[in-house]
Amino acid sequence: VNNTNPSTLLTQICDILASHKIHGIVFEDNVGTEAVAQILDFISSQTQVPIISISGGSAVVLSPKEPGSAFLQLGVSIEQQIQVIFKVLEEYDWGSFAVITSLYPGYNIFLDVIRSFTDASYFGWELQEVLTFEMSQEQSSSRTQRLLRQIDAQVLIVYCSREEAEYLFSMAEQAGLVGPGYVWIVPSMTVGNMEVPPSS
Repeated sequence: VNNTNPSTLLTQICDILASHKIHGIVFEDNVGTEAVAQILDFISSQTQVPIISISGGSAVVLSPKEPGSAFLQLGVSIEQQIQVIFKVLEEYDWGSFAVITSLYPGYNIFLDVIRSFTDASYFGWELQEVLTFEMSQEQSSSRTQRLLRQIDAQVLIVYCSREEAEYLFSMAEQAGLVGPGYVWIVPSMTVGNMEVPPSS
């Protein structure tokens, strides 16, 4: 299974599942990328083996799934997470906010759902700013800090990976956006491993 060729790996996994009397698979990971879910969905559709994902990238909800797939994901969709985020914002009367996204897959859907939700809601939402930029150490720190310093909102909703969030928060701290008076809200995919605290 150490072969890095995806088609060889998928073929080996499908062969193993087909040759053994496996009734189902419970899968957990801490990868945090949707690719795991797509692979498991494909494997389930090809082998007819039910696969249940319970956390990590395998639980990133796919819609639609492969025909014939028996892949059950115990996760929440982006739409459901946004509904919860807005319930919290409404509860605390935080109607004014900014959104920061990386180019992480699905960021445009995240933004579309936020815009649809705010447009259709009776609550007086004020989307102050939307910033989308690449979040990595290779990017210019001064450019990132300049973008972050333009933000006037105290409530910030973020869509990015865990690794990107680490970079973003280090830049936000330097830009003065971390500390008392600021609220950062992130979806579950950004949280990362709940078992081991971050090193910094």
